Amino acid sequence: MATVSLDRFRAVLTAEVRKTLSTRVWWLLFLPVLLLALAQSLLGSILQLLVPQATETSSILMLAGLASALTMTAIVGGAFGTLLGTGDFRHRTVTLAYLTGSRGQVLAAKALIAAVVAGLYALFLVVVGPLLGGAALGGQQLPDLGRLAGLGAIGILVCALWGVLGVAVGTLVTNQAGAIALTVGYLLIGENLIAGALRAGDGSSLGDPSVFARLTPFLPGNAGDLAIWEPVVSSAGLGAQSQFVLEFLAGVSAPPPGWVGLLVLAVWTAAGIALAAVVGARRDIT
Repeated sequence: MATVSLDRFRAVLTAEVRKTLSTRVWWLLFLPVLLLALAQSLLGSILQLLVPQATETSSILMLAGLASALTMTAIVGGAFGTLLGTGDFRHRTVTLAYLTGSRGQVLAAKALIAAVVAGLYALFLVVVGPLLGGAALGGQQLPDLGRLAGLGAIGILVCALWGVLGVAVGTLVTNQAGAIALTVGYLLIGENLIAGALRAGDGSSLGDPSVFARLTPFLPGNAGDLAIWEPVVSSAGLGAQSQFVLEFLAGVSAPPPGWVGLLVLAVWTAAGIALAAVVGARRDIT
């Protein structure tokens, strides 16, 4: 029975891969990632506003540029996952998809593909970005390979998780335009408004942040940003300034360690997929 189920999932996964490769969406989304790679030098300059002692050629600026680009690449990954999750509903092929395998298997296959493709976006950025946007165009020093690889690994994982979360959103909100607007709009605007409301009246400059402000690192977008920015700020050697700079860059108050942010995003992703599985199993597709 387990062998039959595994063979069925392989068939579902093969079908989903073929559908994905037959469209241009997945590789067209490499274009904004390429633009982010070219802009890494400019994106890194944000750290100079917060840390005046950082020079224009400092290697930490390249790490900051890469981190900033990775946070935006996560949005691209989430958008791709949403497109993948809503694709069968938009093209009215959902019935055929569910004939290939169970609804759970189709959801799992889409989530796996979204994770791989979103991770590839981040990998492309990590490999190409320092060459195009950093050393070549900005004249910046290359950072330590270990730090670059560590930040890249975190960014790839964050982008992959957002790809899966995008599939969950696309399964819950089957209207493609609405689902993409929800995913991208939440990450660009919605979460900033929620975090701002939680931090309203926060007296962190005078004392400890409020209970509500302490919730900001546990929002999904902020959690991913925290995981990405924490190693960069730690590498900058800012001393007492570190927490202030990290709070500003990640948009949070009283940030926990970066691995906690990664864990929080993973929990949000698991919860989103679980909810999508329940709703998708009960949805009438006739």
